[in-house]
Amino acid sequence: MKPIDFPQSTKVLQKPSTMSDNECSSLHVWNDGKQCVSCWKPTFKERMNILFGGKVWLGVLSGKTQPPVFVSGEMVFEKAPLKARILAFWGKAKESIIQTWENLAEAAKQPDKRKHFYVGFVIALVVGVLFGALVGFVAGSLAGAIKEWWDSKGHGTVELMDFIFTMIGALCGALVALIVCVLFNIHSVLSWLLK
Repeated sequence: MKPIDFPQSTKVLQKPSTMSDNECSSLHVWNDGKQCVSCWKPTFKERMNILFGGKVWLGVLSGKTQPPVFVSGEMVFEKAPLKARILAFWGKAKESIIQTWENLAEAAKQPDKRKHFYVGFVIALVVGVLFGALVGFVAGSLAGAIKEWWDSKGHGTVELMDFIFTMIGALCGALVALIVCVLFNIHSVLSWLLK
């Protein structure tokens, strides 16, 4: 059987660092401070074994004793409390943000991704200074989309991360363009006032 996520889960128990991925994996659980409830999905073969054998085996990786446990074929709760659902949502959101950040950090080590960032930055900066930061951001992002479209026609490899890095570069370039424009306007106003 494999552990699966379920709507009522409130946290994820991480596998012990001493165990390999083949031995153990992370486990989504509903927890109220008194008990942990997890959800397991049997394979087709296991379903047939249960159907014809009528037995379910429970193993606890503990050498000396076994804590109180239960196994059920029915939903053991109707709905998690609102607080638990909110905590579960924020836990999943935090996990997603951390995973996204780690993926971006890993991709940023690749020279190709840095080139996409620089191109998006330069386009957004130049266009942003001339026509406004928002137009610069759109131009830099559009350049990334066009490049990926061109790659899809057999001229390269299409990668979502390439487009994302071009957009991040465009965002940074647009912010710098905005700062330049604001500083230039402040300088123009001060020059006009001091005349």
